[in-house]
Amino acid sequence: MRQRFLPMFLLAGLALVGCQRRGQVSPQIVAKSLKGVLVYPRSVLVSMASGDSAGQLTLSSQDAPDSVASWFRNSLALNNWTLQSDARQTDGSILIYAERGTQPLWISIQDVAGARGTSYTVTGAIAGSADSTARGDSTQRSGSSMSSKRIHRR
Repeated sequence: MRQRFLPMFLLAGLALVGCQRRGQVSPQIVAKSLKGVLVYPRSVLVSMASGDSAGQLTLSSQDAPDSVASWFRNSLALNNWTLQSDARQTDGSILIYAERGTQPLWISIQDVAGARGTSYTVTGAIAGSADSTARGDSTQRSGSSMSSKRIHRR
């Protein structure tokens, strides 16, 4: 079950990253798509990206990836998110997928190469949007909906 959401997670992240275009990021879309999501304490914002109904934050922390992942697991449970997938990849990164109602949330956590600390991304879609239909079975999502949107990164 843990590996079941890996393709869906990767498609969501690749759609946001792969379709980036220099331009305006919509803080309103980012706020709506990540409504009710907390970020790890003392994190530093690295970048923001948004599309029509999806948003992503990339952040960094001085703490180790396992500490960040553990905090997210506890925080998600305390804030009524249902953990659907939690898997360590062969490269050591940690991928987490959670849902709250119809709102999906993808979290990717990895070591900072050549330095102490963690880099992580938090990606969400506005509940009820086409991008939020990534819930459930990974075969339901081809990634084309989000990848067809113009994603802007700051």
